[in-house]
Amino acid sequence: MKNNNNMISRYLLPLLALGVLATAGCNKDDDDTGGDPQELITTVQLEFSPASGTPLTFSFKDVDGIGGSAPVVDNIALSANAAYTLRVKFLDESQAGNVDDITAEVSGESAAHLVCFDTEGGVPLPAVQDTDTNGKPLGLVSQVVTTAAGIGKLTVSLKHEPDKGAAAPCNTGETDVEVTFDVTIL
Repeated sequence: MKNNNNMISRYLLPLLALGVLATAGCNKDDDDTGGDPQELITTVQLEFSPASGTPLTFSFKDVDGIGGSAPVVDNIALSANAAYTLRVKFLDESQAGNVDDITAEVSGESAAHLVCFDTEGGVPLPAVQDTDTNGKPLGLVSQVVTTAAGIGKLTVSLKHEPDKGAAAPCNTGETDVEVTFDVTIL
């Protein structure tokens, strides 16, 4: 029996100690999240291009972020009985003189993004025209067709990693930015 204890002490305990040390040396720092940092979006720009004529540009700007100065939001004015191509741009204008166009990243990672629209009152819902790399809706380019004069609201949201196969994909994923514009159709 003494030989078995001696063998355990001599061979097994050193192997066990080595295993403990090896495992402790391989632990990663728990603070390392490994994900990409979320981009700062300070500006949402909407460009409504009629079939002929000059494009109309409206924007939401909050260059100092949440809790600073109040955002500046343009009121949208569109003509009744008109068709527009709507292009949405997302910008980071937090650094004076250095505008970062986040739209390129959204387009480049199109399968992981979705631009969502919601309307109130007499504002027509934009119809998404562009698709992601998987053929699913993206929303950077849409069609808006106005009818009668009226007023209402247009809410634009950028969703990150939505479930585009869900019945309501705009209710999934994380919201990168969401802004609401007052709209008048003349």
